[in-house]
Amino acid sequence: MTLTSRLDQRFSEPGAGAPAWCEVSALLAAAELYWIGTVRSDGSPHMTPLVGLWQQDSFAFCTGPTEQKARNLESNTAVTIATGVNTWNQGHDVVVEGTAERVVDTAALQNLADAYFEKYGEDWKFRPSEGGFGEGDQFAMVYRVTASKVLSFTKNPHGQTRYTP
Repeated sequence: MTLTSRLDQRFSEPGAGAPAWCEVSALLAAAELYWIGTVRSDGSPHMTPLVGLWQQDSFAFCTGPTEQKARNLESNTAVTIATGVNTWNQGHDVVVEGTAERVVDTAALQNLADAYFEKYGEDWKFRPSEGGFGEGDQFAMVYRVTASKVLSFTKNPHGQTRYTP
């Protein structure tokens, strides 16, 4: 994906620069924990931590069909994904805004199952099945979020950069 970057001077200190997209993408790929924000059917927000994958400039995650985020995605596919550190003057935080779409293709599910295992190990070993991972009580739907905007928040000096397709 070719992205346009723009450092927002309104929210950036002198000396701040726009990180290269490859740096932001690498941070997203290496993160172990993410936060996902979805919208309930009544319009109220819902946020929860989860594991996931950043690959090919998109974010993949899975969820059980009865979990709140899955129920939210039935009526509104808009999501935010965030990762970073919980400090003010050190680290780098990233927010991805986009739309979630179900992944049901067998080859794509296998690729994601392999990537989960490679990144997280035995605890996250998934078996692709009809329309997701696992079966019965262990079934999870898989989603891919295509980014419409990515925000990078660097610290020391503080800088905010927007990346858009």
